[in-house]
Amino acid sequence: MKNIIYLSLFVLSCAFQSIAQTPMLSNQGALISVKGNAFVAVHGDVQNDKDGTFHNSNALHLWGDWENNANNEAFTSIGEGVVHLRGSNQTITGTSITRFYDLRLENLGIKHATIDVYVDGFLRLNDREFDVDSNVVHVFNTNLTAVEHLQVANNWGFVSSLKDGGLLRHTNTTAAYFYPVGSTQGTARFRPVNIHPTSTAPAAFKVRMANVDASLEGWDRNLRAYRICELNPNFYHRISRTMGTEEANVELFFDAAQDGNFADIGQWTTANIWDVAASGVLGTNTTYNLDTRTSQQAISSFTPNPFILTRLSPTVNLTVDPSSICSTDTTLLTASSSGAAFSNYDFYVDTFLVQSGSLDYYNLASPRLGEVPIWVVGSFPDCGDVSDTTLLTVYQGVTATAYSDTIIIAGTSASLTATGGDFYNWLPDTALSCNMCATTIASPLQTTTYWVEVENIDGCKDTASVLVDVREDINQVVFIPNVLTPNNDGFNDTWRIKNIQLFPKNAVRIVNRWGDIVFRTDNYQNDWEGTYSGGQLPAGTYYYVLDIGGQWGVLKGDVTIIRE
Repeated sequence: MKNIIYLSLFVLSCAFQSIAQTPMLSNQGALISVKGNAFVAVHGDVQNDKDGTFHNSNALHLWGDWENNANNEAFTSIGEGVVHLRGSNQTITGTSITRFYDLRLENLGIKHATIDVYVDGFLRLNDREFDVDSNVVHVFNTNLTAVEHLQVANNWGFVSSLKDGGLLRHTNTTAAYFYPVGSTQGTARFRPVNIHPTSTAPAAFKVRMANVDASLEGWDRNLRAYRICELNPNFYHRISRTMGTEEANVELFFDAAQDGNFADIGQWTTANIWDVAASGVLGTNTTYNLDTRTSQQAISSFTPNPFILTRLSPTVNLTVDPSSICSTDTTLLTASSSGAAFSNYDFYVDTFLVQSGSLDYYNLASPRLGEVPIWVVGSFPDCGDVSDTTLLTVYQGVTATAYSDTIIIAGTSASLTATGGDFYNWLPDTALSCNMCATTIASPLQTTTYWVEVENIDGCKDTASVLVDVREDINQVVFIPNVLTPNNDGFNDTWRIKNIQLFPKNAVRIVNRWGDIVFRTDNYQNDWEGTYSGGQLPAGTYYYVLDIGGQWGVLKGDVTIIRE
């Protein structure tokens, strides 16, 4: 049979108020021991004063408030004893902190605390709100299940707090420690947090869900880094590391439909602005039917301790392809967004704005030599600008020139020359005296177009071409007219020998029918107008002797001067 201890049996260690007042168990310096299968049920308040203590090996059921003013932690029992708060709107109060082992919130109403609360074993919230105001409930047990709650009629148990209050848990594993935090002030919200320490070293983290605009508590949401578009206006969290130096990943729970769709986690900084604490990993929790954002990077600093759901501007990435060019080349600048496309892109080259608008690319031509800074600025209407920058290396370009197109007779050669660079490569490389020289001798057997690649010391290249037209004999090259009509009508006014410029060592003699020389010159320039000693020769037939020069031989024929 259970030993049931009624309040009326306590005489030596307890004092009672009158029947007209609220029933009370008042410990005025005694030791109250609950052992074996015994339990104590108090349908009223418990007040512990004057160094009074409790040794609780079983259970204490309380329907009223708990008040400890005994200058001690009330319970001397270690690792055992359950305290059931079974009333409505109960309060843990007093001037001395009470250290519970197993504290259970039950029945109805809100449970309050006007002083810090220590829990060595288990905090079982069930479906109740534990309002600790600006105080802290400390859970020293590092077991992941040391804080428990459940759902009844769509209500989850949680800890609510103000200012620097909150739920503090000690940790020693890398698994997730759950913090059921929320608030019924204003719009009721249950917005828990998971803390994932990155090592098993002893640590402690405290969490408060602040169910207000962060600006109202001194963390102005208008003071934010440019890359932040929006901060959650409805609530934020205070997350502190009160012991240890361990990094931790933070998982925030929220309702995207009610709170807004946020992707990342922000933190108030020592620069007194909001900035990014970590990019968020998107997820959902089916147990609570809530969205989650988990820090992709472990958070190393929890000072300052305000954290908030954040929507960031996408990052902009600038690529330059190719990233090093010659001054005669072009390169493509391309901006890309990590999210939605920006509404505007500003491209800057060497500090000068070269393009602004919705186009996310720009073709850059003729930049200056050297290291040229290039950057792009992406803009959204509701976000700050974000930018990316890079350096473009520009080398001196080359312009290849090859000369000259020429006509040769089969079996002969032509001199080809290229300019513009430091290195040369002629193609095709057959029938050439030197395919890597600026000047080479070409002796093709058939008409050939030679291409030359010109390169400078920086690796800049250009190409040019020259045509070597191969003919079978001289008559396929040199064409000599047999009529001259010097009447200034623009036709046949001079004796023009086609391709004579290809044979600069030529010599020309023209004689009349009696053999008198009427014209003689070397390196003929197609400029004879049918004159002799400055006067016009009479119409008639004359005879030429054209010495082509070298191995080409001599061509003879007649030319008739016609005058009207």
